[in-house]
Amino acid sequence: MHSELATYLENRFKEDIRSHISLPASEAQYSGLPSGLSDKLAKVLRNRGVSSLYTHQAEAFRAITNKEDTVIVSPTASGKTLSFLLPILNDYLSSPSPFTVFLLYPTKALSRDQEGVLGALMDSAMQLRNMGTFDGDTPRSERERLQKSADFIITNPDMLHSGILPSHSRKWKDFLSRLKYIVVDEVHSYRGAFGSHVSNVFRRLTRVCNFHGSNPLFIASSATVGNPGEHVSNLFHREFTVINGDGAPRPERSLYFINPSQRVGHGGALYRKGPGSISVHLIRKAAQLGVRTICFCRARQEVERLYRRVCDGHAALKSVVKPYRGGLLPNERRALEQGLFKGDIKVIISTNALELGIDIGDLELCLLSGHPGSVSSFWQQAGRVGRKGNRATIIFIAKDSPVDQYLVHHPEFITGAPVEQAWLSADNPYVVLQHLPCAAHEQPLLKNETVFSADVYHEALELLTEQKVLRAFKESYRYGLSDYPARGVNLRGMTDYNIQIYCGTEVIGELDPIGARGTLYKDAIYQHLGRRYMSTELDLDKKICRVELVNVDFYTEAVWEKRIELSECEEEKSLQSHQVQFGFVHVNKQPKLYKKIRERSFENIGYGPITLPPFEYDTTGFCLALSDSWKSFQDEKDKRYANSALYGLAHLLRKVGPSVCMGDASDVETDVSVTSVASDAFKSALFLYDSIEGGVGYGEKVYELLPDALERCLVIINECECESGCPSCVPPLPPGIENEELIAFLVFSNAAVECAKSLLVHLISGELRYPEIKTIKRLLPDDIEPLGEDEEKQKLRKRLGKAGLLLKKKRERLH
Repeated sequence: MHSELATYLENRFKEDIRSHISLPASEAQYSGLPSGLSDKLAKVLRNRGVSSLYTHQAEAFRAITNKEDTVIVSPTASGKTLSFLLPILNDYLSSPSPFTVFLLYPTKALSRDQEGVLGALMDSAMQLRNMGTFDGDTPRSERERLQKSADFIITNPDMLHSGILPSHSRKWKDFLSRLKYIVVDEVHSYRGAFGSHVSNVFRRLTRVCNFHGSNPLFIASSATVGNPGEHVSNLFHREFTVINGDGAPRPERSLYFINPSQRVGHGGALYRKGPGSISVHLIRKAAQLGVRTICFCRARQEVERLYRRVCDGHAALKSVVKPYRGGLLPNERRALEQGLFKGDIKVIISTNALELGIDIGDLELCLLSGHPGSVSSFWQQAGRVGRKGNRATIIFIAKDSPVDQYLVHHPEFITGAPVEQAWLSADNPYVVLQHLPCAAHEQPLLKNETVFSADVYHEALELLTEQKVLRAFKESYRYGLSDYPARGVNLRGMTDYNIQIYCGTEVIGELDPIGARGTLYKDAIYQHLGRRYMSTELDLDKKICRVELVNVDFYTEAVWEKRIELSECEEEKSLQSHQVQFGFVHVNKQPKLYKKIRERSFENIGYGPITLPPFEYDTTGFCLALSDSWKSFQDEKDKRYANSALYGLAHLLRKVGPSVCMGDASDVETDVSVTSVASDAFKSALFLYDSIEGGVGYGEKVYELLPDALERCLVIINECECESGCPSCVPPLPPGIENEELIAFLVFSNAAVECAKSLLVHLISGELRYPEIKTIKRLLPDDIEPLGEDEEKQKLRKRLGKAGLLLKKKRERLH
């Protein structure tokens, strides 16, 4: 990092820096150029100053040349692209007839970046460029050219699912019949719901390739995960050779952990300043000094708010500091990417859209505004800097959330803990039932399909036949409806269309309809490239939202009301006599109102109604019902203790859960709701469930690892610096409480944190103890209602129904 910027950081934020770790540089481990390498490619490499390969690149060359399905696992900036391109191009040069290659990348930005790398190699080695990118941004004329003449096509799983496989017999017959390699980059990102869907897309691709007479080799590359061999086996349904070494050099890296200072707010309440109190000043200084910087934020509107704060009063920065996020129009996204690659943009503020392996160039400084959700993602984002061998600086700025506060006090968790395991559930009934109709539409299904798991396949086949989605035809099953089955299947969410956002007659952006309900309701403030717009109309049926430009100093945040129930129990266990049940969970979420929040002070300055219908969906999760003995023990002292403990633990598990199951913060929800635990008994219970319709295993993973999750929760409480609860552990008023008596009890005491601690101790060790309650003198202003809502952006997803019945209703609604 620039010496002046380092001095500025260590002087101005001296009191906020919790630790500074220097990770030493490491030397490269080389292997000579492979003996079977083409002279043309060897010459190209030497002209670029490459006279030898890293050891993992040489291992990959050997495995791929020997026709082994291969996964290359190494950190960022380790030359994974050359590891798989070199053996493929070498084979292409020596092959008697040209074959074809699919290269799949999870994001469009990464696709465009890799197109330049592949094109440069092909130009140098073969003086031809019969390749291109086939995605949603590709013009029709270019698509036709690629279908007719390209041998190398860069695409993404979404386009493979909806644009290539459904028309395989018409437009892709020649390409698929010659398909020899399928490259899947950043394979660690194919996990959870997305990975479960994509795994079934690969099953469909394998069927179609077999139909056209090809049997392609799969090559995957991945950042470091805890179970690479198991993960790719689950994703592709075949065994892989794992190249798990790393021969690339590593520059020296400086890692700062910063915790913004605490302040006493209105009424005496203690709060911690937001990460913007650090990042705004660092970004301005970096831009002034010309230090190329990337700052990662968790949510789209968080990116926009930070960008606006940086540029307020510093108009000259608008040319060198830019925001990057999902929802931008293709031309806006490409302009930002070009400015970033050329060096015109000095600082980019981004969501995780730029987390994956894009070679941005000579970035020196990486700011992480809050924990990205997993150790793997932390190092992926940190790996954007130092890629040219320069010393890299990574600054983690903690938010006021339990996980962030744990990490800022335990940096060894990042630097020394094993990376989480990636997992998916390809045989999830809800997912399989969506892909079998797509597979039947592409090619009639046989009674026995080897690419699908036998038990799930036969049961799903029977159900879909009963519903007349599939129809028996001779010895096979054809798709029985008149619609286009891929239309209703979105690999990344619940819908396969977006809401267009209009300002006048101009489209300024787009957003999925689920996100639109929580972001674009009437009178909502929508921020786009540093400007603020107010929503004047949201029409979900017409798929449009109309906004107008405004100049206001606040943003809006939706408040939701939820009703949760366990509709079907599949498995149960007990923890120290507390009952834990896992199964199907029915969720009803009603948008109730929105808050107006002032930008700088985060002061709540007003409310407004939201008149949108509720979401209702079925998912999977578990409920924790308190044992009668523990509750009776607490009730003897105070009947408010038990519910206080549940709300506190729900807040903690909501934050800790994603780190246990390697999910995103929006993948797991928690709530406290009344449930029936016997035919004549009702009691409050804590629910943790997938926020994804049908469920894909996040809640199940936390259920399996619940003791470990509870241990982490207890450590967070014990090591928090606060005296009476705060958002870093359990806030004095956890979200979701509406009982006025309980609100008063929690606000004017340390009950929230002490009751949660008492419950955690009993769940872990069985020890019975009363909370040590102390009264806290706090003054509450009469004009502010304490809602205690979680500050982090909620990404709300709509799910309707479970398994086949719910999907049938969905088709009826759509068609």
